[in-house]
Amino acid sequence: MAQGVDIILLGKNYRVACPEGEEDKLRQAADELSQRLETLKQKSNVNSTEHLAIMVGLHLSYELHGEQAKNQNYADNMNQRIVELQHTIERALLEQSQPIGNVE
Repeated sequence: MAQGVDIILLGKNYRVACPEGEEDKLRQAADELSQRLETLKQKSNVNSTEHLAIMVGLHLSYELHGEQAKNQNYADNMNQRIVELQHTIERALLEQSQPIGNVE
């Protein structure tokens, strides 16, 4: 069952629905978001909460896209290595299963 969690962003209190047991993760995410909003506000002198939220959201989306690309590249590399290992194992098993010439 979802329950409400209070978070504060740019001095404003928000009550957010959260699945039971996920409250700490939500609070950590809210703390990171709050920190990013405050940092951008100080660096840019932008006071519009909407503008700040859009800019931070865009930056987070950019970071997420970069991490997803890295993960996909890693997964592709691992899949290629698995295929190479499978071929190596198949060749070794094939070589072992072939009869060795008669020794007299």
